[in-house]
Amino acid sequence: MPRRNRCAAALLAAMILALLFAHVGMGQDESGAIEDRLLRLAGRLRLGLSIASLGVYAPSIGDLHVHAQQLVNLLEGSEGRHFVRPDEADEAVTGLRRDVADLATRLASDRAEQEVRLRVSSAVKNVNTYFQMALDAALAGLSERRLERATNEMLRAYAFLAAAYEMPTELPLIPGLRTILRSFDVVDPSLDA
Repeated sequence: MPRRNRCAAALLAAMILALLFAHVGMGQDESGAIEDRLLRLAGRLRLGLSIASLGVYAPSIGDLHVHAQQLVNLLEGSEGRHFVRPDEADEAVTGLRRDVADLATRLASDRAEQEVRLRVSSAVKNVNTYFQMALDAALAGLSERRLERATNEMLRAYAFLAAAYEMPTELPLIPGLRTILRSFDVVDPSLDA
């Protein structure tokens, strides 16, 4: 991850933590535990972005499928329906979706102000929605037999994870409306402004 993205992510995490701790009124030990959990969650989400990137640049469909399965495992955890246990791991793996839900329950406790609980609840819903879309894209990549199509699915998974992380927009080009416009040589004057 470029240095600018790491700095922006750290700043965003620090601002969210400061806001939450200012309103929740937690003790020092409890706030340290929450901070550790949030930082671990952010690190695991960055791992998901790395896995999706590896899938996008995989040289073969087999390699892409390995990375797509790794991403599915990371998102679902061992309790997930599509989880495939790696040979070297025997312990339970908690998925990112479960981590966010557990964290939200703890952060949105009755001690938090109503405004904070609503903000956290809304953010959790958004993050879980992006995680579900990333999971769907990774599963679609797993089912594809053509590298080009599977690559597009991993690009989608990356985009959804980046949205969940609120990453600055230094993303790979993900085909959208502009691609369609260019394909038909249509120029939208508002895009050139």
